[in-house]
Amino acid sequence: VVLALGFFVALFFAWAFELTPEGVKRESEVDRSQSIASVTGRKLDRSIIVILLLALGYFAWDKFSAETPSTAPVAKITTSTVEEAVIDKSIAVLPFVNMSADADNEYFSDGLSEELLNLLAKVDGLKVAARTSSFKFKNSEADIAEIGQKLNVATVLEGSVRKSGNHARITAQLIKVDDGFHLWSETYDRELDNIFVVQDEIAKAIVDALKLPLLGHDAKPLTSTAATGNFAAYDLYLLGRHHARAFTEEGFRRAIDYYLQALEIDPSFAAAYSGLADGYIFLADFGNLPTGEAYQLAQTAAEKALSIDPGSPEAHTSMGLVLNNLSHEREAEVHFLKALEVNPNHVDAMLYYRGSLKDQFRVREATRMAERAMLADPLSYSVRRALADQFMHARQYEDSLKIIQEFLAANPEDPTPYEIWGDLFLQRGLPQSAIPMYRNAHRLRPGDIYMAYRNVQASLQLHDETLVAYWLEEARKRGADAQWTRRAERDILFARGDFSGLLEQVDQALETLPGHLYFRRLRAMALASLGKTDAARDTLRLVLESAGYVSGQALMSNELHPAVELANLLDQQGAADERDALLDKIEELLKRLHQAEPPVASVSYIAACAASVRNDLPGVLSGLKAAVDAGFRDHWKLLTDPVFKRWQDNPEFIAFHQGMLDAAARMRAEYYVNNPSEQAAPEGTN
Repeated sequence: VVLALGFFVALFFAWAFELTPEGVKRESEVDRSQSIASVTGRKLDRSIIVILLLALGYFAWDKFSAETPSTAPVAKITTSTVEEAVIDKSIAVLPFVNMSADADNEYFSDGLSEELLNLLAKVDGLKVAARTSSFKFKNSEADIAEIGQKLNVATVLEGSVRKSGNHARITAQLIKVDDGFHLWSETYDRELDNIFVVQDEIAKAIVDALKLPLLGHDAKPLTSTAATGNFAAYDLYLLGRHHARAFTEEGFRRAIDYYLQALEIDPSFAAAYSGLADGYIFLADFGNLPTGEAYQLAQTAAEKALSIDPGSPEAHTSMGLVLNNLSHEREAEVHFLKALEVNPNHVDAMLYYRGSLKDQFRVREATRMAERAMLADPLSYSVRRALADQFMHARQYEDSLKIIQEFLAANPEDPTPYEIWGDLFLQRGLPQSAIPMYRNAHRLRPGDIYMAYRNVQASLQLHDETLVAYWLEEARKRGADAQWTRRAERDILFARGDFSGLLEQVDQALETLPGHLYFRRLRAMALASLGKTDAARDTLRLVLESAGYVSGQALMSNELHPAVELANLLDQQGAADERDALLDKIEELLKRLHQAEPPVASVSYIAACAASVRNDLPGVLSGLKAAVDAGFRDHWKLLTDPVFKRWQDNPEFIAFHQGMLDAAARMRAEYYVNNPSEQAAPEGTN
């Protein structure tokens, strides 16, 4: 309104007055022969042309220079950086209220809400608040305005479901956040066999209600996301998804059972296969399903899901998760990116991809993915957990701790903040402080083995055999064949230099997981340490090839470890040309990582390994010191990693290793001072 009124005022003054060398005069008082209006106009023309050229130049610079990777420090993430203005093309789907007589039907009302959310997420140009954030308002007293503000949306869909036998009454209404106006509402009385039609009808009605102001006239038609025409199979699938949300061993077992029942009814139900793949992966993580069996079953299920529905973002996310767990990061990345291409708001794909990027030392990209997930799902517990982890790896320790403390304040009996706090201490090289945190998480999460494994790692860093033995036994009690127990055993064998035992264990793992690249790498290390250098060299070449490396091309970060180990073997065998060519690529990538990423202990450690192959002791010690400064505490690797074998009698190297042992002794003493009841043996931690 002000601009409109101002326009008429400006128009009047432009018509009634003129700028002259003597100042502003009324138009009627200016001699037309003395007017300088045309001169002023030409000056303004030239000024406008110059400004436009400058703007065009800036646009071109910004457009084309943006393609050049930045080497500036990683931008500090804060929760404020992921805030954005509410946009009109936005909606949140709140969990529909279960009005059924049976409270157990809540899984169905929740499932209907989530399916509508997934359906609307397919609409081009429409921002849909993610499920986790929307479901934060389940049973909440918050009003529509507050919900809209917290979720950054302009409209909200809410409703209710009354399910009785094979009949359902579904009520839905679309509300504007700013004024509470009802854009649309409808009640559907349907048989449950037609539930998919109802979902489509509701979604299409919403699009019609929003189409002109939000989506334009070319919105694509919507089709159901259910991918099954059988309600019984769909109902079992919703039950499986409901139990998987618990993220417990029992929850995943029940979810898998429901998915299998759904597939017995409809063997072509792609979403059930995708859920099955995720269930097997997480059952190996949270339970004691052996890794080999879990990954085989998961890969088969994910492949089946993709064969049925090649465009499913869920199927691509599941396959990416499987491949990433098998250390095939390049192939996993293809699937994560495909999932995000089909559904840019797929939060699980963002979170799994972020974890993969982080593990490849691509901290900057992982940071951007964490920010993207936070924008998509700002109230999600999983997203904030991932953000805390990302802060940690970006060395923003205070920001990570702030999220941890917020978690603890909200629920002191939640094991997750203790786990993250332990990770934070271990990342900073403080194992004596990590163990009590992991112990708390171990106590609060009875079926989980991961915390015992993490305490084995921390105890090894403290050089404390009593603690190592105790926590290994704790892991075995909860699952002797579980992946985290086996991993703890392998870490102990490596630390003790027992490469015959390590080779035996790795070979057992490879019987069920022949394509697991990490196990192949461990096998090559064991072979090299046992003097079988030819077999070790050939194994590492296969690992690099399987990881995606092509001779002559630049190395990727997921290929660094096997590349430096292969270079060391080539050096031992006198293949100087091949060794130097590989070392040049390793050092080129290390230089890029050092310039573009925050200090990462693993990267500095690999730099020390590369210097060792070059026979460069100052470079070895410099790399190891940088690794220690970044939190590296695995002192045993200086004695057991084959790449450092040549320095075992060197006084400077011995002194550096002794310094790490002395630091471990100081941290061990501090641990027992702070935990006096555990001086003899830690008790009461099961």
